[in-house]
Amino acid sequence: MIFQTEKFYVDTVEKEDLPGIVEIYNSNINFLQAHMSRKSVDIDWIKKEIKNMKEEGFYSCKIICKKTKEIIGIIDFSLKEKCYLSLIIIHNNHKKMGYGKEIYLGFEDYVKSKGARDIRIDVVTNYDRNVLKFWKVNGFNVAEKIELNWTGKILNAFIMKKRIFS
Repeated sequence: MIFQTEKFYVDTVEKEDLPGIVEIYNSNINFLQAHMSRKSVDIDWIKKEIKNMKEEGFYSCKIICKKTKEIIGIIDFSLKEKCYLSLIIIHNNHKKMGYGKEIYLGFEDYVKSKGARDIRIDVVTNYDRNVLKFWKVNGFNVAEKIELNWTGKILNAFIMKKRIFS
């Protein structure tokens, strides 16, 4: 286990988790459309994405509900002094329940305990205004406007940062 919160624990993705990871991505059709211009991904795509993330120094982790033992989300991050939170995605059936906030706050506590001083995220600007609002409410500030290239699609985005140690 990497870290836990009251309702969830986070651990690295294993081979047997891949069908559940595919389901989480595919439950978020708007995310897939906005970020990759597609309506679904498959296990091969997930394997490639996890491999690419690992090669770049990122952990790909599953978010598991303690009560049901169900994988309800994914979190990808690199753990350095300047931590990079690449992705938090929650299954569409579990959105708007406060789970994202609980997971994020647990993640922040975890990276603080590992010596991180800052957290960076990239937020796609033309996806969902609630995402930008979520990060601002959680203490992030826009640092720079950028263009991301994810799976060959160019996306307008903001780099957002939060200082977690002064």
